[in-house]
Amino acid sequence: MPEVVFCHGLESAPHGRKYQALKEAGVDVVAPDFQGMDLNQRVEKLVTFLDELDVLPVLVGSSYGGITAVLAAQLLDARGKTVPAMVLCAPALGRKEPPVTDVVFRYVAPTVVIHGTQDDVVPIEGSRQYKETVGCTLHEVEDGHRLAASVDLIVQETKAFL
Repeated sequence: MPEVVFCHGLESAPHGRKYQALKEAGVDVVAPDFQGMDLNQRVEKLVTFLDELDVLPVLVGSSYGGITAVLAAQLLDARGKTVPAMVLCAPALGRKEPPVTDVVFRYVAPTVVIHGTQDDVVPIEGSRQYKETVGCTLHEVEDGHRLAASVDLIVQETKAFL
């Protein structure tokens, strides 16, 4: 059973820098390949993958993978299966496409959001609003969208949930 499932961003691959940093830190992490999928397809794939596990892992989602993790966690929670925690890295929470157009975000698990104040791809306001809505922890860091200077914090916050 993996400790962590990493959900990569829209224009990245499953085994990028954040995934590698988690592996190097000794975290048992798997990363489904969502390349070329729209949001609905990603959520369906993640829910199917998680449904096959006896114990749900911590979800770590980066950008488009962040919204994927949140939506999958909410769907699972509605069916009585709750993820233990989530770490969201510059999550694209403002993305408006099915199934996000009619979703109301709600608390489903302890969540840490890490978002760069210099992010020019995904506005930090979406993470600030998410914090107000669900009551998560928000780390506003001096970093850009890729969170290249914040990888250690991502690893630290992920390991804190294990």
